[in-house]
Formats: sequence, structure tokens, C-alpha cells
Amino acid sequence: MDNLVVLPENYNSIKYGINFRFVTEEDASFIIKLRTDDTLSRYIHSTPNDVNKQIDWIREYKKKERLGLEYYFVFYKDGMPFGVNRLYHMSEKGKFTSGSWICLPDAKIEDVVASSLIPRIIAFEMLNKEIEFGVEGCHEDNKKVIKFNKMIGLKIKGYRMEGNNKFYTFNLLKEDFYTNKIKIEKLLNMNE
Repeated sequence: MDNLVVLPENYNSIKYGINFRFVTEEDASFIIKLRTDDTLSRYIHSTPNDVNKQIDWIREYKKKERLGLEYYFVFYKDGMPFGVNRLYHMSEKGKFTSGSWICLPDAKIEDVVASSLIPRIIAFEMLNKEIEFGVEGCHEDNKKVIKFNKMIGLKIKGYRMEGNNKFYTFNLLKEDFYTNKIKIEKLLNMNE
């Protein structure tokens, strides 16, 4: 196992004009809203439409955050939450997974992209990771996310089956991410 870097419990920051922090119990309703929306949740694991269960899940998740094993972020613009994303599977040496990425459909594209880039920047820069590996994968029909993953440098490494569903697995090397991050920032005129 790595010598894990542990972010402070009250971690919050701003990048690309977006505020972000760790998810708290108060975010449970927002998370349920995202994860139970029929369109948004089409390609993710189902979540019960129960705020109390989500609060319990967050309480358990906080134990992993305190150990530096996983982090769950909520992203804000103008004081309003618009998305979430996680870093997990960080117990393997130099590796991590970014996932559970979901944003409101009316969020600006620059903000949605930023909510994907920021956790990876944290993993590579602050947590000293070298490679992202997507063990859970991306559903084969989730064409937009597959295209975006490729755009930021993720490479398909294989797939796994879950029933009749195929999920592509990806890897992202730190140097590939930074090469593509610069291009994306220019394309979308994203300021640090």
C-alpha cells in the first residue's frame, strides 16, 4: 500500500471558478436527486430513493475519507451544487479510480468538464498518483462519456461483463492527462 496522503477533513477549494468540497450529510438530497434521475442515472449503479439511506452511506464513507482511501466531492457554482465526483480504489500503489461523476443537465459544459478534471488533478498532484485505472468501467452505450474519456487521454484496456452489459475499462497515465488537459483548457477557455 502507498504511504497515503490524507486530505484534511474540512477540505474545500476553488479551481476554474468552481467551489468544491467533500460531500456532507447535508448533500444527501442533492445526491439522491442526481442518482435517481432516469436520464442521468441510466448508466450508473442504482441508488435507493431514500435520503436517510444516503445519509447513512455518507456517514460510512467519511470513515474512508479520514483514512485517505476515498474522497467524494460536490461541486458548486454561484452557491448552487451542480455535480459530484469521487476518487477511490486508492489503496493500490500509485493508482486511483475517478468515478460516480454526475452533473445536472443544465450545468455549463466548462463546469461539467472541470468537475471531471479537478479530482484527477488532486489525485496526480496532491496524492502522488501516477495512473488512473477504471476497474468498474463505462457502459458501452454511454457514448458521450467514452468520447470524453478518450479526449482526456484515457485508453481502453479491456472490458468486463455484468449480465448482458459490457463495460469498457480504461487507464490514464499522468503524462497523457496533462497533455490533454492543456488542450481542453484552451479549447474551453478555462482559466485556472
